[in-house]
Amino acid sequence: MLMKRFLLFLVSSIICIPFFAQVDDPVVMTVNGTDVPLSEFVYFYKRNNNSEPVTKKTVAEYANLYLNYKLKVEAAKDEGIDKTESFISEYSGYRSMQAQEYELDSLFLEETAREAYEQSLISVGTEGFLLLGVISAFPEDDSYNAFRASMALMDSLYRCLENGEDFMDLAKKYSNDNYASGGGIMGWVSKDRLPHEMSDVAFKMKVGEYTRPFTVDGVPVMLNALDHRDLGSFEDNRQDIYDWLQENGFYNEAAVRKAESYSERYGWNLEGEAAVARMDSLLEELEPQFGLISKEYYDGLLMFEISNRLVWEKAANDKEGMQKWFKSNRRKYRFDEPRFKGMVFFCKDENVFHEAESAVSSLDINHWVDTLVSFNRNGKISLRVMRGNQETSIFSKGQNEYVDKIVFGVGDYSPMKNFPYVNVIGKTIKAPECIDDVADKVLEDYQNHLEKEWVKKLRKKYKYTVYRKVLNKVSLD
Repeated sequence: MLMKRFLLFLVSSIICIPFFAQVDDPVVMTVNGTDVPLSEFVYFYKRNNNSEPVTKKTVAEYANLYLNYKLKVEAAKDEGIDKTESFISEYSGYRSMQAQEYELDSLFLEETAREAYEQSLISVGTEGFLLLGVISAFPEDDSYNAFRASMALMDSLYRCLENGEDFMDLAKKYSNDNYASGGGIMGWVSKDRLPHEMSDVAFKMKVGEYTRPFTVDGVPVMLNALDHRDLGSFEDNRQDIYDWLQENGFYNEAAVRKAESYSERYGWNLEGEAAVARMDSLLEELEPQFGLISKEYYDGLLMFEISNRLVWEKAANDKEGMQKWFKSNRRKYRFDEPRFKGMVFFCKDENVFHEAESAVSSLDINHWVDTLVSFNRNGKISLRVMRGNQETSIFSKGQNEYVDKIVFGVGDYSPMKNFPYVNVIGKTIKAPECIDDVADKVLEDYQNHLEKEWVKKLRKKYKYTVYRKVLNKVSLD
């Protein structure tokens, strides 16, 4: 069903563009036969450059980036990513979530919400709500003896409370109503939701008080006032009220109202769910702002997936390619100042440190952790280790207070509690010894290299035109 609605949306978009198309919305660029209107370009420009001054230069620079973005989207479509089940499912789920704001009669919901609040204000009154606990002793039968036995039990439980026993514990053990398993907690209640005999007593209690045994409709009970709160303002309760409206079908009614207003405006001659379905299928054209939001996510998902396949994940898995890149660009990764390559050790005593130092002395640093794990056995921690980061164990000056003091001789540090002995194992290096020493930076640069090469291919593969005259007239005020 979800797939059918998604396809219906695509088809309807194509059919109805002329009907809902905006006037005076010139084309900024055409990419692989697809026009990019000015409204779309301005929307995305503002989304990504809201803090920079707007100049012809910044617009032109963004146009170049946006062209690359649209080329990647076209590449993703050519790969069939937009037809995959995972893409359709994720996009449809997001679209449904975002569409709700545009598919509901918001004025109707707001008016209904305020009416519900006013009704609550009348019924709840100035007393507000109590978080109430109860212990009940329903008699075994209607006889006087059964009632006396229940009252005797309650008198006994009251004395237990007076002696300091917990109300909830007693409720779990002795109460025989529906709240017993939860420690007698009735939840938040208003005065109008309780029997008169109970509400008259409950709403005179102070928080923390419990009552003497009394009867409600012939059943001995005791109450405990756990907390109190006022109803609060409409804004205080807005989210709860709207949640209640949704749970009780008012959102469905709001959707029908909105859809039928469109039906009347555009002559669909549809009512109820049929009108809602038509509204949903045309929403991108009916609500241009939603159309931009929907397109942003649609294209963004495609761009992310194709980039992950051809750049990000590909680079991370291409160890040989990264090595070649590192060797060809080694000068680029020189350090501006010496770094420490090693680890910081926190030990119970000095002997543990010397044992660890001896254990790793002949090993490559990448294998240190596996060996050091053996020093902490049977839940007993005698050694802690700190690395520069998860990948390299490279520390620069100013990154770690222990390395700064022990290796570079600057600053000071406070010893770790229970591990007073602190030292380092490793060496100071002036330049990377291997790719692992600058792995994060190499990966980032290699990904950028792959992306640039990919974009070059895309620009050769797809036809595109950027209309500079339109860009020069862009008004973003």
